[in-house]
Amino acid sequence: MEFHIGILPRQSVEHSLRTGRAVEELGLAGVWVADSHSIMRDAYALLNVLAVQTSRIKLAAGVTPTGTRHPAVLANSWATLDELSGGRAILGIGTGDSAVINLGMRPEKLAAFEEKIKVIRALMCGEEVEYEGTKIRMPWSRCRVPIVMACSGPKSLQLGGRIADGVLFQVGSDPAFVRYALANVRKGAESAGRRLQDLTLYMRLACAVSEDREKARDQVRGYASVAAGTVFRTIPREYFDDALWDDVERFKAGYDYVAHGSNRSRQAELITDRILDAIAVAGTPDEAVIRFRELAELGMNGFVCPFGMDDPLPYLQTFAEQVVPKVAP
Repeated sequence: MEFHIGILPRQSVEHSLRTGRAVEELGLAGVWVADSHSIMRDAYALLNVLAVQTSRIKLAAGVTPTGTRHPAVLANSWATLDELSGGRAILGIGTGDSAVINLGMRPEKLAAFEEKIKVIRALMCGEEVEYEGTKIRMPWSRCRVPIVMACSGPKSLQLGGRIADGVLFQVGSDPAFVRYALANVRKGAESAGRRLQDLTLYMRLACAVSEDREKARDQVRGYASVAAGTVFRTIPREYFDDALWDDVERFKAGYDYVAHGSNRSRQAELITDRILDAIAVAGTPDEAVIRFRELAELGMNGFVCPFGMDDPLPYLQTFAEQVVPKVAP
């Protein structure tokens, strides 16, 4: 079981780099840097700097969209990061959320996404591949960077199970939502003659832990609003009870993508306790240990927990010292 930390680079470059270095110092497994160029610092620049400022942790995008860069550019960037980091890169990739919506674009269609993944994988391996009528190669590269697909809806979960090395699903902290995700990943994997165990299963989960329970819950609301937006847009209605769905409808009506991930956003204020409990792990260390153990028993290989607080380091230290050792001894 691995615990990774998500970085939302809304603040200074040094703030993000300091968080990344702290992840390594605290013995956690890796960092996943959000790639949303209109509202955050550049994920690729941060990952390349962290490649030389750290020596052990895995380095991932959390996540990069296929629609804003040519697949040859993506392949080149990730093969380079893998070389620079000594083989520590993970290509977290998805169809797009705030990065494309804030440009007036739409998330990638799954058929186009699948084609681009094939091109990226082939290029990183040094193979020739045809894309949009042109044969292209990247002969210097011979790497196999793991491709982890971010997915939440039924069709995307199934596609991840079929084509990716791993999946990163964001479906909240309710075990019923997690079972829904795993069932769809399994369906996709089996359609390609694979087993669920053949994939690396990462769960992205809003999280804040503190001895001050209410402070932790308040600090997680910014990223919980991101997670809620994804969950409530993709998970079928039948998985929600009526009270939670009513809260969700009010939340969705007030969402602002320019403030995506911010604790100061209007949508953060619309996160009710009912939504928070369905989406996040937020509270005391003892409460967090109970919920993470419950989720780990469902078959996770790792958790990716974005820490989007103004000052994440105290929460990160509490998490690393009082939660992680009790879940993944």
